[in-house]
Amino acid sequence: MKRTILQIVFSLIVLAAVVSFADVGKVAEVIAGANLAYFAVALVFYFAINAVMAYRIQMILEYLGTKLEYKKILTSHFSGMLASDFTPARSGYFATAAVLAKNHKVKSGEALVSILGPQMFDFIYKLVAGGIGAWYLFSFVIVGAGENAGAGIVLGLLGLFGMVAFMALLLFSQRFLGMISFAERLPFGGKALEMIGKMQENSHAISALTPHILVLIFITWIFKAIEWWFIAMSLGVKPEIAFAPIIFWGFVQPIITLLQFMPLPTIAGAGVSEAGAAFVLMQFGIGLPQAIAFTLMTRFVMILVDSVGIVEGIGWIGGNKRKSQS
Repeated sequence: MKRTILQIVFSLIVLAAVVSFADVGKVAEVIAGANLAYFAVALVFYFAINAVMAYRIQMILEYLGTKLEYKKILTSHFSGMLASDFTPARSGYFATAAVLAKNHKVKSGEALVSILGPQMFDFIYKLVAGGIGAWYLFSFVIVGAGENAGAGIVLGLLGLFGMVAFMALLLFSQRFLGMISFAERLPFGGKALEMIGKMQENSHAISALTPHILVLIFITWIFKAIEWWFIAMSLGVKPEIAFAPIIFWGFVQPIITLLQFMPLPTIAGAGVSEAGAAFVLMQFGIGLPQAIAFTLMTRFVMILVDSVGIVEGIGWIGGNKRKSQS
């Protein structure tokens, strides 16, 4: 608990420093002048992204023979998304599996595979799209920026590649499970290994449903590009580009969100993500106050909509407390 509080405090300090550097007054002025109609459209598309993500969880669970009301899956998903908004590397999203298992009696192995499998493909998409975006950025936009320019983006790509490899091994490799058997000696290690073993028993669902998962990820990619486009329009942010804005936001978005998945001591890369985003956006003629305002609003959209999962999350936390007291 103390560690979480320290991370939140540190994140707020970093965010405050970034905003101050950009001029608090100017950032506030940009946000205050937001077009609420465009902002509302962005909220709708972010909700739609999560609705699709919840549907793919339901699709995997039903393939494994578990039927659960879509509304319950959606609120469980949002509780995990909300947790990811306040955890380093957005790792809190995996709480979705715990909520499904605890609140709705979904088998732990099935719940975990329904989260980890699609998330692996999500990371691959971010790796590919972010890599293409970074290549374009460094090849055609900031050729003379120097060796240290965008180091965070490169680290994010490498970190994400490592996460994809690790997730693939957890999902499909029994040999890897044997290699980490030493974890049994750690507190809760035996239980974790048992859960991973159960997850591997259900991993065939991911192989069978790969085409469907990829189509759904493509849909969420388009929705995300539209969401960011409308946030930009709501703030009057107009990148200097020679192609359609939806293409720009479709490839810039994964570059910027890569920084949120880096294992940093801030909540979901807070501060570092904003600074990195400002660096990227400024290369396309966007002023620093506008760039910071944009990144703050993208984070606000997530937290606002993800709050749908508060009640589900409280139910899970309350159940754990009652169990610990009994």
